[in-house]
Amino acid sequence: MQEFRPENYLPNSNLWKEGEKTHLIKTPIFELISIPKVSPDKTISGNFFKIESKDWVNVIALTSDNNVILIDQYRHGMHSYCLEIPGGVAEKNSILESAQAELREETGFVSDDWEYLGKVSANPAFMNNWCHTYIARNVYPHPGGQDLDESEQIEVYQYPLNKIPEILEKNILHHGMVVAAFGLFFLKYGEKKK
Repeated sequence: MQEFRPENYLPNSNLWKEGEKTHLIKTPIFELISIPKVSPDKTISGNFFKIESKDWVNVIALTSDNNVILIDQYRHGMHSYCLEIPGGVAEKNSILESAQAELREETGFVSDDWEYLGKVSANPAFMNNWCHTYIARNVYPHPGGQDLDESEQIEVYQYPLNKIPEILEKNILHHGMVVAAFGLFFLKYGEKKK
């Protein structure tokens, strides 16, 4: 076993050799690709699969009295409702514009105070995209309210920021990208850093 040294870590060196991609399935939100690959030492080869998708955005939206705006919506994958933060596919000209649009469309709230918090890879085993998280502070209602997609039904809630860890521990908030977003948030703004 070696000692890990972050300063020497080069994740894009000595990569596997890729052959020509085969596009298998294309949907409105992702594309399934097959790629023949060979390991650098040539001991492993085969067809590997990945899902290509646009990046995603998440928004930790905070009111002036330190409540978080949460949304609840039906999720087809889990066949259940899922409590989350606003977010979605980054489809606008920039990641920030996409985050601003998702907040407005899903909750009916807007903000003039945005901070980029960071990004996490969705699932690098078979996905190519990132999920970016923003903090929107001092959110306030937009006169037009929500602007949902035709397939969305979203309930909007407020919940005290300081109680978020409790509903994370109880798996009430369980969406992986939402848990990661709050992980980034509490790493930066946890109790020791106030």
